[in-house]
Amino acid sequence: MIKNYFVTALRNILRQKTTATINIAGLTLGIASALILIFLVGYHLSFDTFHSRKDRIYRVVTESNGNNGKDYSAGIPSVLPEAFGVDFPEAENVAFISYRAGGLVTIVKDGGVPTKFEEPRGIAYTQPDFFKVFDRNILIGSAEKGLDEPNEAILSRSLAIKYFGREDAIGQVLRYDNRDYRVAAIMEDAPVNTDVPLSLMLSYATIKKELDEHGWHSIWSDEHCYFALKEGESLQAMERRMPAFVKKYLGDDNPSNTTYALQPLKEVHFDERYGNFNYNTVSRQTLFMMVVLAIFLLVTACINFVNLSTAEAIKRSKEVAIRKSLGSSRQQLIRQFLGETFLITLSSTILALGLVELSLGFLNSYLNVSVTLSLSDPLILAVLIGIVVITSLLSGLYPAFIVSSYQPALALKNKTGDRHSSSFVLRRMLVVFQFFISQFLIIGTIIFVSQMNFFQTKDLGFRKDAILTLPIPVNDEGPQADTSRRSRMRTLRQQIENLSNVEMASLCNTPPSSGSVSGTRFALEGDERFFEAQVKTIDANYVPLFGLQLTVGRNLEDMDTARGFLVNEKLAALAGFNPPGDIIGKRITMWRKTLPVVGVVKDFHTVSLHSPIEPTILLNRIRNYRSLSVGIRSENMQETISEVKRLWESTYPEYVFSYEFLDESVREFYENERRTSALLSIFTGLAIFIGCLGLFGLASFMANQKAKEIGIRKVLGASVENILLLFSKEFVVLIVIGFALAVPVSWTVMRSYLSEFTYRISIEPWMFLGGLLMTLLVAMLTVGYRSAKAAVVNPVDSLRSE
Repeated sequence: MIKNYFVTALRNILRQKTTATINIAGLTLGIASALILIFLVGYHLSFDTFHSRKDRIYRVVTESNGNNGKDYSAGIPSVLPEAFGVDFPEAENVAFISYRAGGLVTIVKDGGVPTKFEEPRGIAYTQPDFFKVFDRNILIGSAEKGLDEPNEAILSRSLAIKYFGREDAIGQVLRYDNRDYRVAAIMEDAPVNTDVPLSLMLSYATIKKELDEHGWHSIWSDEHCYFALKEGESLQAMERRMPAFVKKYLGDDNPSNTTYALQPLKEVHFDERYGNFNYNTVSRQTLFMMVVLAIFLLVTACINFVNLSTAEAIKRSKEVAIRKSLGSSRQQLIRQFLGETFLITLSSTILALGLVELSLGFLNSYLNVSVTLSLSDPLILAVLIGIVVITSLLSGLYPAFIVSSYQPALALKNKTGDRHSSSFVLRRMLVVFQFFISQFLIIGTIIFVSQMNFFQTKDLGFRKDAILTLPIPVNDEGPQADTSRRSRMRTLRQQIENLSNVEMASLCNTPPSSGSVSGTRFALEGDERFFEAQVKTIDANYVPLFGLQLTVGRNLEDMDTARGFLVNEKLAALAGFNPPGDIIGKRITMWRKTLPVVGVVKDFHTVSLHSPIEPTILLNRIRNYRSLSVGIRSENMQETISEVKRLWESTYPEYVFSYEFLDESVREFYENERRTSALLSIFTGLAIFIGCLGLFGLASFMANQKAKEIGIRKVLGASVENILLLFSKEFVVLIVIGFALAVPVSWTVMRSYLSEFTYRISIEPWMFLGGLLMTLLVAMLTVGYRSAKAAVVNPVDSLRSE
């Protein structure tokens, strides 16, 4: 019996090649898109779920009242972990991680030429308790003694092979940040799905003394504290004691009401307020939207199948009548038609798997993820089986019931095509839902892309084009280290400014807008209140190079140490000065210095447009300079960069040259949004294409059904335009109904999305009309093509049998 169902199903599929091709193509694209989105969601949900203590691991994070509301940071004072372990005995193990992202690692082998490796990420100072909190196997050596002494290092297996050509590198020496470290242990490589992706661990004992000098009022966003809660202990009890802990160590000198919260490890990857070492947080709202989009794409493909199957059912009415007359039961007919659907769905799923495999290489590179398709994974197999079963039922159940319900007597008299039948009404409802999905996605994409364009074009308050940023190495050695460093950086700036295509160069800690932010507290002389502000250390060239607008007062002089402050308008307003110029001459106390304000610059964005403009202080402090920014002319740009490289390498021969254009680094602030925008555009295009396949199939069916009607109308004088209108007007009505449903839903969803941005676009009527017009255009092109073919057929051919 099953073989008979299979053979019959295969014959019917081959007999209806056009319908089967459209169904298979639509389902293949729908299933492939849904699988990719589901795999992406699964990849993100898998982060750090492999740790044996995953339900007991927490991160201590910082919360405070900032100038623009609540501030959140994953960074903590470097002195906190030790005090936390003492005051909270519920913490079984506490691990401090001072993450340094990347840097230059130098290997000297037995007196040979030093080999330099520029590591982009994965370097951190930490403690032996890291291995008691997180699961990371030690392959050679001891975790307990690998980081307990200064100047010790633990390497991942891949780095050991990269640096020393073998896995067993115990006892070898590497240099990082002008310090030598002895390799004490080798660990397994970090999994791709972790937010603690450390490849080179250095003993925190090496730098503990200098970090402890920062005290309790200094935090850095990449210094994190994790702990494992003892089994049976209460997290709520720890949280109740946190205010006392804060008061004990911060005292009453806590104007921003700083406190510490305990964040579960399972939330680290999804809480965008704090971030992580991977800089790849993704909100659960985004994952939810990806699941919804996957469902939409799959449902759109299923709607195509249902519409075409119910439309084609009339052609099979006589087949059903004969089968029923010969004794077939309705259950047998349902099983037969479900078997056909299953065969089509299975074929589509196999094709979809091939499409997914082809797409993953591009997607992994573009989205910076590591999604794999492994059919040996039970979870992936379960997803595939679930999709095949659900899609078969969604696509085939209703058409099977419709076709199997035909009465033999009516079917043999061709009286099953009543325009007011339930299948006809359902087809129209499903088409409306399909248009609703398409227009919702189109409107959402238009708004999303418009917000991204706004980010790219908004005036940030400073010049960002044609400016190179070069690193200034921090450490010089010897008794005259500080003098040597100052001399080298000033000489380099002068040499670069002497190049013909260089406009100007400036020494600073960071450009105006940067992912690295330094903050501090300040007070006006004679005022007991403290305020929070960002700080940028700059030279005299900074303001003219970046085009900062000096609204009142003067620029800073080119000094090594500060003799006055520049402030932005936001700081002047925060301190109560209106107009901002009234702050000129007022003295500010900061970093144990009390100096006058000599100038006010117009507000500029120091971080991404996700956050509001912050009060900012600019001052001279050569010891803090970490960057050299160079303005270059557009002509002979590559030649100029080569000259800059030559001068930089002659000044710092022990380091590896690197550079970045400022406009590119600013663009990276919105990299996640840009990728999401591109992904949404691709899947929206797929949804429209899948819908077009269904429209084309329905238009083809209508053309076949109305062939004689069209012939008669043409004989009676109807033009091609009249025939096109006959086909199009019904779809136009359905599109408008779908539009009416999509407008309030898309407005609500996108308004909620835009509310997350401090600086955002307004939702304009043209965005909705653009979605309607785009849908009308695509639909009319699809329907119009098939309608035009039907309209130009000679009436003699269609009426020959009459």
